[in-house]
Amino acid sequence: GEYALKALRPQFAHDHLYRGYLKTEYRVCSGLEHPNLVRILELELNDVRPHLIMDFIPGRSLQMLLRRGRPSLMQSLAWLGQAAEGLAYFHELGYLHRDVKPQNIIVADESPVRVIDFALACRQDATPLRHMMRKWFERRRPGTWSYMSPEQIQNDRLTGQSDVYSLGVTVYECLTGRVPFAGHKPEDLLDQHVRAPVPTVRSLNPDVPLQVDEFVQAMLAKDPLDRPQGMGYVSAMLRALAEAYGRKG
Repeated sequence: GEYALKALRPQFAHDHLYRGYLKTEYRVCSGLEHPNLVRILELELNDVRPHLIMDFIPGRSLQMLLRRGRPSLMQSLAWLGQAAEGLAYFHELGYLHRDVKPQNIIVADESPVRVIDFALACRQDATPLRHMMRKWFERRRPGTWSYMSPEQIQNDRLTGQSDVYSLGVTVYECLTGRVPFAGHKPEDLLDQHVRAPVPTVRSLNPDVPLQVDEFVQAMLAKDPLDRPQGMGYVSAMLRALAEAYGRKG
């Protein structure tokens, strides 16, 4: 098979935080065997170009596809149903992804959808670490903020429901062509996730069936307990909705 390298840029080769991301990704993913998750094979922590060796995944990120236009309703639901299945398996192993977004979902014509980039993954029983979150905020690109759950923003204890929210934002973007909240300042954007109601999908794309809109709204509930319970259920529902409304949109 073909392999891919994920390497740190030379300026980050000695950066403890970035080296830590690679270590986390290897520790969490080296034993994973699931058709909807990337498989990581080796970690090389040298002083010049620390890197991971992983399976090469053909295809493009969902982020790239969204730049070209909105995928169909059926395509969106089917793709994200597959991503949810991979995440459900990951949750069953006791982990959270914490960075679910279109950039980290790879779509190809002939092979399954894959979720990638587990650099921010953690055990579900991990306690929130404010200083780590702050460091991470300072260094991550603002793109991630659009997909963060209210509890992640408020640094509360996280469960798999946080990934459900982030996947919900991704579904929303596929169906409407935009994320639910936008803001020039990170503080404004984060405050909206915590407090502002989400505009309905149908207000932006009236062709989306009400049942789909309601399910996406549920995924984006402010309270984790109000969201669909469990990524396995989310996967099953997204696939069922794709089947039910396959001829629309």
